[in-house]
Amino acid sequence: MNSIFDQYISVYNGVTDNVGTYTLLGNFLGSKRHISRILDLRAETDENRKKAIKLSLPMATVSGWFSPSRKIEHLQRHSGFICLDIDGKDNPGRSVDEIRELLVSREDVAYAALSVGGKGMFALLPLAWPEKHIEHFEALKTEFLECYGLVLDKSCGDVTRLRALSYDPDAYINESAKRCECIEVFTPTLAAPSLTGINGDIRKVERCVSQLEEFGINITGSYEEWFNIGASLSALGEDGRYYFHRVSRIHPDYKYQEADKKFTNLLKNTKRVGLGTFFYWCQQYGITYKRQQQ
Repeated sequence: MNSIFDQYISVYNGVTDNVGTYTLLGNFLGSKRHISRILDLRAETDENRKKAIKLSLPMATVSGWFSPSRKIEHLQRHSGFICLDIDGKDNPGRSVDEIRELLVSREDVAYAALSVGGKGMFALLPLAWPEKHIEHFEALKTEFLECYGLVLDKSCGDVTRLRALSYDPDAYINESAKRCECIEVFTPTLAAPSLTGINGDIRKVERCVSQLEEFGINITGSYEEWFNIGASLSALGEDGRYYFHRVSRIHPDYKYQEADKKFTNLLKNTKRVGLGTFFYWCQQYGITYKRQQQ
């Protein structure tokens, strides 16, 4: 089973590196190569020395992978996560243990750990709509202040923001974290076609899609599968768009605009492969349009 942290991010050799390379988010979070330097930083009393150690540590943009450089226009792929920083200096009187307990209690926190300096916490939340990164942050900033009395570092709204490698033997990991849905996103209402398709094709598709939705079965796990299912449903013409959206939105990364654009392109540019492909993939998951015998 894949980890939710199997997402590509950019990593940099210190703060002066603006080109970097890439790795999986989980690899960065779990790295133990610089534990001694991080512990030295936390024990250091000279502020200039602390800063020098921090700036020399590996850095990462945990919200995405950038190429060729760390600029917003060079974002190749969002990781799907937002990183929240709760610094001790911004929240006097609030202990690290208290903040940790609060973060762990949230169903949408996938990872929570000590910040590199050891006097604050950071948390990773999977986003329902990564393309609305800033909107998510603004909503979370308000929620944390009003509900918990905690101030979030305002720079967390920047997708390009660098995060220094940290270490926490008691880091909290929740692979089943729910996606943060702290904003409202308009999704157009889909108009259902008539269930009187030629040779009953639409009725057959409707039966299969209804079962996929009922059992929460995602048959579009890879791009290739998603593409082929869309190409198959395009055999229904515009009626297929409705079912392509319904099948696509079972996937946790579904985006209305992306799916709609893909189906339009499939209608225009793709050789029809027939509905048999769609029914084949349904059958792989035990779904059939045939009515069950009582």
